[in-house]
Amino acid sequence: MYNKVIISDNGVDTEVSMYVLARVIKADDLAELIDSFLNGFGSEESGYEIGKKLRFTHRTLQRLVILFALDILRGISEQESWDARNEFAIQAAKKVTQMREDGELSIGRYI
Repeated sequence: MYNKVIISDNGVDTEVSMYVLARVIKADDLAELIDSFLNGFGSEESGYEIGKKLRFTHRTLQRLVILFALDILRGISEQESWDARNEFAIQAAKKVTQMREDGELSIGRYI
């Protein structure tokens, strides 16, 4: 029923259910996974492609994805120092977080 991923490590393949992986992964591990994905293999287009795929998930889960993304931005917005490499990221995160706090970005009702 759930997709599986094959993890290869030193010539040993292990098949893992995406459901099981989602249930056991911790926030620190997910952050590292996203960091590694973007650092080595992902791109700005990856986010677009993921968004397109998420159009077909349950509508309640689509809402949760957006709230999750907004909370990632809120966490990033609390960073107090930056340089030219991440200035856009911090400033954009701060602006979106402020919009949400000011009620300019309504998250709607949970139905």
